[in-house]
Amino acid sequence: MRRGAGMGRADRGLVEDLILSCAGGKVTSETAQRAVRALCRHYGGLMAYIPSKKEDGKSAESLRGILADAVGDGAADEVLGKIMRLYGGTQQYFPLERKAFRKAIALEIHARLGADGTTMTDLAREYGITFSHGYALWREGRAERLRPTMPYLPFMELSEGNNGG
Repeated sequence: MRRGAGMGRADRGLVEDLILSCAGGKVTSETAQRAVRALCRHYGGLMAYIPSKKEDGKSAESLRGILADAVGDGAADEVLGKIMRLYGGTQQYFPLERKAFRKAIALEIHARLGADGTTMTDLAREYGITFSHGYALWREGRAERLRPTMPYLPFMELSEGNNGG
């Protein structure tokens, strides 16, 4: 139904696998999502080398910097360690953030439009989308708020509280 909204199964699989593998221990699933989203924002549409052991190398330091900006130093170290153990020594394709996190961005745009004077022009510039695409995402966000579907990305902490706990 939506043109251009598709993301390959392999792309979606990498994003979901990264989030699920990074969550746990001191890293909440929300923090893992923020970390992976930052990687998609930075490397989106590109292949990136994931080092396996060299924590003081150039590639690892670059990844750590991106993660630290998104989630803080402590969580960045833990997330980077998990990513390096899982994907170390390989090149990985990171999908564009606006494709991998479409539903989350739609909900954000819906919540932020008009709040504190935020315009669609501001949001379109921030997310790297066109003005009309911004309104299409706003409509998706509104529909999702009115009729929530299964969350795209798991937030284990939230789902545990909703299951009678």
